[in-house]
Amino acid sequence: MTITTEMLTRNIAKSGAVLNLGGVSPFGHHLGLIVNRSQSASCHIAQRKPFKMITFERHKHFEIDENFQGINLTEFSFKFDKDIDNEEIIGIFIRSENFTYDSLRDCIRNEPDKSYLKRAFDFHKIKIEDFRKFDKDELSKFLTDFLNDPDWGADKNDFAKLLDKYIAMHKALDEIDYYIISKSWFNKDDDRLMEPESWVYNYYFLIISLDRISNSLILAEWSYD
Repeated sequence: MTITTEMLTRNIAKSGAVLNLGGVSPFGHHLGLIVNRSQSASCHIAQRKPFKMITFERHKHFEIDENFQGINLTEFSFKFDKDIDNEEIIGIFIRSENFTYDSLRDCIRNEPDKSYLKRAFDFHKIKIEDFRKFDKDELSKFLTDFLNDPDWGADKNDFAKLLDKYIAMHKALDEIDYYIISKSWFNKDDDRLMEPESWVYNYYFLIISLDRISNSLILAEWSYD
């Protein structure tokens, strides 16, 4: 699926959401118009801003479960304009069907009418600014601190098993960025959280790893219900 800035602007404009494009209205960007305000109306110069394009392709999908805890992991390859930065890639990804559908758990995709717990975040409302960017050491600290939380009971061992498997998959990856969003960072009445999922999950967070060398993106959805 190919996503362009033009498509995103059109979709957001239809939904009534506000798109911050550096002071230029979404409709101005949609039309490709940049106005020189020092000129008269008859002398406006129209310039077309080049659209940034990225294509994602799903390669792997598997689910690791330890009792009621699990990681739902999906790997994508991507092709992109050379001048696009990581935040733009993540921002486009979380607005695409690759995120909203292709990376869902198999049971949800195969049986959409059943009452399975879905994601704890409203994907229409979260944005790249809601994620925190970590390097490998910071990610390790985040997960280790989570493991060492004093409120764990016997279920701590299940999280430890998941953590070992996740680290084993990423140990060879060094120069990559991780983008994380966690339910625990939001107030319970935040409209970016979904109900009943947000109050059913004991924990819920997403880790998106981005490797520009291999052009791969891995979405790991961690949950405990």
